[in-house]
Amino acid sequence: MLAYTGNGAYCYANSLHMSLLSAGAQREEIPDPGFIECLTTMPFGNMYLDLESGPLAFFSPVTIDPNEGLVRAVKALGWTFEEQRGGSDEEALARLRAAVSKEKVLVGPIDMGYLSYSPTHKYQVGADHFVVVLALENDHVLLHDPQGYPCAMLPMNEFMQAWKAERIDYKTAPYTMRTAFRKIEHVSRQEMIERTLPLIRENLLANPGGPVAFGGVEALTRIADALRGPKSNDLRDLLLHFGLPLAARRNADGAAFLREAGNTETAHYMEQQAVLYGQAQYKGAHKQWAHVADLIEQIAELEQQLIAAF
Repeated sequence: MLAYTGNGAYCYANSLHMSLLSAGAQREEIPDPGFIECLTTMPFGNMYLDLESGPLAFFSPVTIDPNEGLVRAVKALGWTFEEQRGGSDEEALARLRAAVSKEKVLVGPIDMGYLSYSPTHKYQVGADHFVVVLALENDHVLLHDPQGYPCAMLPMNEFMQAWKAERIDYKTAPYTMRTAFRKIEHVSRQEMIERTLPLIRENLLANPGGPVAFGGVEALTRIADALRGPKSNDLRDLLLHFGLPLAARRNADGAAFLREAGNTETAHYMEQQAVLYGQAQYKGAHKQWAHVADLIEQIAELEQQLIAAF
């Protein structure tokens, strides 16, 4: 399959890529964001949440979140960084001001609902995001938003609300930032892959089994069942505007990653899944949700084969 180049919801992989270049990495030694996304292991695994308000689903592992994914990627690359979080508004801002006077700062998770430079921010309340802060001015922040907004300006009060991340469930504390990126060992591309493969297998097998969170193949079958139910409007919106296009890209990148690892059989299954996610996007856009459910069931069958091949 031809590698995809274009826009997509790879905010933490893109932000990490920018941060490493800012820290002095040479372009030829830092993999592309698609490869970095695979080093986070976030493209491998599934999550279904059976919430009182209705079902939600993410085509990402049930046992780790983007914060942990970033740690995995940086370790696989042979780099390290310093992470700070928590404290009062004033303390957090003072930390950021001190850091950004020396370097660019990877910030996140933040709440996209406060990013008012985006014309769609009101529809993204509670969605998590990662950005790179370039500078602090008197009354605003200058940042690179990898969602398509370079050199974005955001009033300071809105930035602080976004950075507080009150509506981001997986955060461990508000005001998370990462600085002092530095290389601590030389790691070949093949070594990066070898460090990551065991973690991918863990992701694929992970399944808490409920009562709220489900993973693995079961997550996919529950998604298909939910799409046929009467209370899936939020789930459908999430999949149509975020989950399905992201899954198609992740599976295409995951297939390339596994093929580079020499696992041609598993790569084939992920490539087939990417095509089915693309088909599901079309069917969802035309409100043919029964067809989307059928396609998710086909993806679940491929997921079972993928796990067996690992």
